Amino acid sequence: MQLQAEKRDAITRAARIVFGRDGYARAGVDAIATEAGVSSRTLYKHFVSKDVLFASVLEASATQVADRFEALLRDVPGARTADDVPRELIAVGHALVRQAIDNPEHFAMVRQITAESTHFPEPVITAWQEAGPRRVEREVARRLVALGERGLLTVRNVDRTMLHFMALTTIEANPRAMKPVGHLGPERTAEAVAAGVQAFLTGYQP
Repeated sequence: MQLQAEKRDAITRAARIVFGRDGYARAGVDAIATEAGVSSRTLYKHFVSKDVLFASVLEASATQVADRFEALLRDVPGARTADDVPRELIAVGHALVRQAIDNPEHFAMVRQITAESTHFPEPVITAWQEAGPRRVEREVARRLVALGERGLLTVRNVDRTMLHFMALTTIEANPRAMKPVGHLGPERTAEAVAAGVQAFLTGYQP
């Protein structure tokens, strides 16, 4: 039983690498099996098709990312005074940026989804979003709403406020064209997140 679990874990890890590197359409089951160090027959014992494997790996990977995001914020208390607000928001901003830094294989898969969105059934996309991105968004929104209820932020539209915060705190540090994951380094990443929080508070602090 343990050996079977180890093989399944090896397959899912390999699938993250291959799907992120080659994309869904080009990724072959044989390539995933080779990366995992198992036979194609063994792979099919655990996952009946490439579609099933992709959906399973994507949802599980998204769940891990959201779990780690929530864990980073578990011990960050909610601000009670105006002076405490930047500290809390910087912690949330850092947790957002760390998603891509700590989970490069997952976000390589996400970039492939963006490029190949027509290949994926709607239920696969919905399951992925509910397992990961929407959980992260709900936690960010929850903290912003709590600050609004304490009179420390002006939150008129929760979704817009959340999207503005996420954009401002991550835009510099996140990977983009010709800029790899972690391209700023720790010191400049901290500066970028703090600057994003400052810009956000300019618009949303009472």
